[in-house]
Amino acid sequence: MPAADHVVIVGASGAGVGTALDLRAHGHAGRITLIGAESHLPYDRPPLSKGVLSGTQEFEDIALTSHEELAEKGIVCRLGVAATALDLAQKTVHLSDGEDIDYGTLVIATGASPRRLPQFDGYGNAFVLRTLSDAAELRRRLTPGSRLGIVGGGLIGLEVAASAVNLGVTVTVIEPTEQPLANRITPELSAWLLEQHRSNEVNLVLGASCTEIVADGREITELVVSDGSRVPVDVVLISIGASPNVEWLEGSGVEITNGVVVDEYQQACEDVFAVGDVANGFHPGYRRHMRFETRANATEGAAHLALTLSGTRSAYVPVPFFWTDQFGFKLQSFGMIGPGDEYDLAWGELDSRKWGLVGRHNGEITGFLTSGFGPQLAQHRRELADAIERTVVSGEA
Repeated sequence: MPAADHVVIVGASGAGVGTALDLRAHGHAGRITLIGAESHLPYDRPPLSKGVLSGTQEFEDIALTSHEELAEKGIVCRLGVAATALDLAQKTVHLSDGEDIDYGTLVIATGASPRRLPQFDGYGNAFVLRTLSDAAELRRRLTPGSRLGIVGGGLIGLEVAASAVNLGVTVTVIEPTEQPLANRITPELSAWLLEQHRSNEVNLVLGASCTEIVADGREITELVVSDGSRVPVDVVLISIGASPNVEWLEGSGVEITNGVVVDEYQQACEDVFAVGDVANGFHPGYRRHMRFETRANATEGAAHLALTLSGTRSAYVPVPFFWTDQFGFKLQSFGMIGPGDEYDLAWGELDSRKWGLVGRHNGEITGFLTSGFGPQLAQHRRELADAIERTVVSGEA
């Protein structure tokens, strides 16, 4: 096949493998090469903080493809090798093994990596959670009676807290804000979520930070907190958000601002596209660039990009969506409820496992959050999608 037909996808992520498989489903007959820095086949990451950590899921349960499927689809998968640089003029990706690979179309799907705190570097019992190897080592150390300190009360931190408590681990979460996830959910729901953790014996230290580490050799034994308290630990998890994996693109000419900047068609520049966590895309509905670190965006973005690369060009207008599983409930969020929006409990009660909260601005739905399923879920999803579409058509944000 000529080089012009060669689609190179950097990042064997959910978004990366999804784009490759969807391209084949739409009849792309050219070469497809998928490049992944990890030695594992592409796998689903959300279960790492839940099923994998709790021991109820293994790799085969979260794998997104197999060697057999890739071979059948004619997709070349290069694992254990990372992209190190991009030459736009030559349309070449430089790899960590010294090889250069030419592309006709380049898809950047390198995702994001957990942010780290330098003071925890070098300690054998301090972890971040992003890869299967991270989850496996964390699981090995979280034995009944062990003590886990989580620095950061974001989505991953709280999911790990819930999983660890169910393993019989003593958990303390240190979070600098008074309302975790305040940028994602309403104050009432933040309070509700915190109560779920407290009622399950998670120790929450809010409005505070870790100011000092006490260690015995390479093992941290205690965290000193800004409120004067001290937290004995056997294991530490750093969970303070993630940064897009764009270091290899520095100096390439690709615009980098909080990820790879792309337009509403997921295009960064000529013959270069980005998808998933790494993409900072222009959203026609919200009229601004946005980067979504969600599994839904990886799946939907890959499907949409495959259509675009197959000749069906239309703007990518996702409905923001994320979910979290903690203590037996599934909290789902659709759209974006802004600080100036009105919101109300549309059905159910917060002290039950089935409820829904709807946000509106000038009478138009802006988002909703729910625990539980039912007719209301489908109804509000349609209403929200219609509202975003009307915004796109009118050109108003």
